[in-house]
Amino acid sequence: MSTTAEKLRAEKLLFEVTFRVGNEQMIAASRLLSQHDDGFWLRQFLEPDDFATKLRYERATEIPDVTWRSPFHGGPIQHLRWDQIGELLREGVPTSRSETAILAVAASLVGEYDLNLRHVLAALDSHQVQLVLAAITHAS
Repeated sequence: MSTTAEKLRAEKLLFEVTFRVGNEQMIAASRLLSQHDDGFWLRQFLEPDDFATKLRYERATEIPDVTWRSPFHGGPIQHLRWDQIGELLREGVPTSRSETAILAVAASLVGEYDLNLRHVLAALDSHQVQLVLAAITHAS
């Protein structure tokens, strides 16, 4: 069960990855990542817990402008590199089926990954399907 602190952390990460992003598909995809499991993928990409995770996912982010500073930690704001996220998916990610499916949907909303919808839906529970539907609606 998620706590208020975990939800707030996911919202902060969402703010950072969407700061000055004008692309609605990228915003919808990022929001999906923030809402799934209290921002599991945003935490993996932006705040990895261990060195191996950091090495595995470091290419998934970039600093678009060093003058953009986070109001939360004072460091530079990072954006997601959707092209690299698509590459990670094609290479395979060592996560659960549902975590991989959520990331695949997000990357597909941005146009960086082709997915098999039947396989994706088979990996998701009803709550996760609702998150995906909301992201699709926002992106369209």
